[in-house]
Amino acid sequence: MKQKRPPSLRLRLIAAFVFLGVALGPLVSGAMLWVSYTLEEEAVKATVQERLQHLLSTPEHYVLREHPRHPKVYVLSSFELEGVPDRIFSRADGIHEFELGHRAWIVGLASLGDGRRYAVLEDISSIERREWVSVFIVLGGAAFSGYVALWFGFYFSRRLLAPLTRLAGRLGEANDLAAEVRLAEEGLDEEVLVLARALDEYRWRMSELLAREREFSADASHELRTPLTVIRQAAELLAEDAALSERSRRALVRIEHASARMAETIETLLMLAREPEATKEEFDVVDVAREALAHIEFFAEGSEITLELLVLAHPLVHGSPAALSVIVANLVRNAIQHAQCHRITVRIEPDRLCVEDDGIGMPQTADGASGGRGLVMVRRLCEREGWELRSSAREADGRGTKIEVVFFRPFADEPRSS
Repeated sequence: MKQKRPPSLRLRLIAAFVFLGVALGPLVSGAMLWVSYTLEEEAVKATVQERLQHLLSTPEHYVLREHPRHPKVYVLSSFELEGVPDRIFSRADGIHEFELGHRAWIVGLASLGDGRRYAVLEDISSIERREWVSVFIVLGGAAFSGYVALWFGFYFSRRLLAPLTRLAGRLGEANDLAAEVRLAEEGLDEEVLVLARALDEYRWRMSELLAREREFSADASHELRTPLTVIRQAAELLAEDAALSERSRRALVRIEHASARMAETIETLLMLAREPEATKEEFDVVDVAREALAHIEFFAEGSEITLELLVLAHPLVHGSPAALSVIVANLVRNAIQHAQCHRITVRIEPDRLCVEDDGIGMPQTADGASGGRGLVMVRRLCEREGWELRSSAREADGRGTKIEVVFFRPFADEPRSS
């Protein structure tokens, strides 16, 4: 499943600018225009109402025209009545707004008891036309303001985020947690300065923690290796005793094997505690695998298990040769002790190392990973080095085990004669 990209702060800033330019600006200007035209129409209605009241009280002071098609309807207007719809004068008494096509009127009607009726008429078609023109102006302004807001969004987002970008660059350069490298410097904005100080504090704590871990690793290495050295030297001295019984010699061999395995485990744990970059170099996978197999051949002695190294390529990998040696040793030893197999093949390909056996196979866990002793440490070493550990059945019926260590970034693949 493709991982979803995190939201971009710059895109959010640009979207905010565009929203303000395209939505909020035209919305506010459109609302103001609507209020302006509404107030203008209300003012015309108030004027018509006032004139109608004066007309009813003193009709002799006004020049009225009798409607040609409506007898006893006397109209006060400043324009010709030919284009005025007759339906206007059929409305009930009061103030009305009437629209027909692109024309609009406001009419005030009042009736007297003798059958006469007075009408005050105002043409507001110009106001309605300005409303429609304003709609197109607002739409055009929205497009223009959107373009301007987009430009300003790109410009200001780059300016606003420039301090964060520079801080991220300095943080990437200061990856050694050196105390003398300070991210907080003069000239930073207040908010960015707060973040830089917090990062400096965090880097200082991490530096102190790593220093304590290095000291612990050094002390643990000394304290653990010293008794192991004593045990191995004592075992060597005992092995030189000619009077030692056969039973004691078998026990001595087990002690030597156990001490060698313990020494290897200690080296692995100490390696995991160190920083990965401190142990990386360019090495030949074939040389490391051949040396690792030479150290564990005694595990197969006295049994019918055949160890085979199949070299198909000589990849040069940038990483820890000690880590790969431990991985190969653990995988082969695990197959010897638990797979119940007859043949173990270590095959080296251009981009990977494969360990295969013809044994009973390994059970799969719920998440698809193979079980087996020693694989937990192998998996952690692969994660540390940036390699991928894959496991599967060798045969279709589930028998046999195939474990691959994939090197994602081989530097070279030069065929050589094995």
